[in-house]
Amino acid sequence: MTTAFASPSTYVQGKDLLKTASKYIKPFGDHGILLTDDIVWGLVGKRFYTYLTDDGLKIEHVQFGGESSPEEINRIKAIAAENDAQFIISLGGGKTNDTTKAVGEQLKIPIVITPTLASNDSPCTRLSVIYSENGSFLKYMFYDKNPDLVLVDTSVIAGAPVKFLVDGIADALSTNVEAQTVRRARQTTLLPLNTQQTQAGLALAEKCESLLFRYAEQAVAAAGDHTVTPALDHIVEANILLSGVGAESSGLAAAHSFQNGLTALSGDVHKMSHGQKVAYGTLLNLVLEGASDERLIKFLTFEHHFGLPTTLKDLHLENATDDDLRKVAELTTQKGETIHNMGFNVTADDVFNGIKAVDTFSRNYFGEN
Repeated sequence: MTTAFASPSTYVQGKDLLKTASKYIKPFGDHGILLTDDIVWGLVGKRFYTYLTDDGLKIEHVQFGGESSPEEINRIKAIAAENDAQFIISLGGGKTNDTTKAVGEQLKIPIVITPTLASNDSPCTRLSVIYSENGSFLKYMFYDKNPDLVLVDTSVIAGAPVKFLVDGIADALSTNVEAQTVRRARQTTLLPLNTQQTQAGLALAEKCESLLFRYAEQAVAAAGDHTVTPALDHIVEANILLSGVGAESSGLAAAHSFQNGLTALSGDVHKMSHGQKVAYGTLLNLVLEGASDERLIKFLTFEHHFGLPTTLKDLHLENATDDDLRKVAELTTQKGETIHNMGFNVTADDVFNGIKAVDTFSRNYFGEN
């Protein structure tokens, strides 16, 4: 058996961290690219740029076009090469991060990720999701290493709308559920090395879940008031670091495959965030593996409390036909999907029945029939 573990070279988290970020970046050189979109530039980017330049770094601000597409990657790569950039910094959300990782990987320069949201675990991973210019999914790009530096300013995270923190909690909640599934099945992880879990990766996934159940209530309250507290610190770390490294080094199963399977449909379901879709997928994962009532209810009530989808109606699929749900099930179980890490053969019919079982159980439990 060969095991592997991967993580960012350095992860730093703290309040008002952007003000002192230059000391962590300077070891990579004295000039680089800062990639951020217009909205983030106005909210925090201009101040961040000033902090960096006042500390002696030469920074070229590049406006992100909004899509992590091959065309956008090539455009920014050309700007970075023209400026002989020694490093590239992302300030923003998932697509900004993914584009930055792609540019840094192709130019072989250090990658610095500075997330403005704790809505997903992309900052720490060694992959990018690539879309066409019109926003259609194209492919995943896997890299040889994780970002060199991840800087998380918790005051910036606290300043964002609280729904983004809840989205990250939903995504992080799947981490240990899927990791334990992969452990039992002795399947491989997300690392492009065909390797199995280390105990370190599994421990991070378990710690991620522990922090969510212990501190999410306090953290959401703090974020709603845009304040930084120890509980918020714990949940930000769970959403970004523990979930990212835990999932990548421990593997995925049914929860994320279901999220991908929903692309078989059009409509309002795609107004839901990644984390919201994964939340329902986590319940599906538990049903498929035969979780006890006690365990399923623990996750169901947690998700319901934070307004996450636990029924088809919550996903805007109350009018979905059985044929619609079978299309989702077929795509969820297509070749190459991580649902095949369950450790037993999972058919489209199993998934179809599981989707309906989650919906029925939730409606019955909360008296919503």
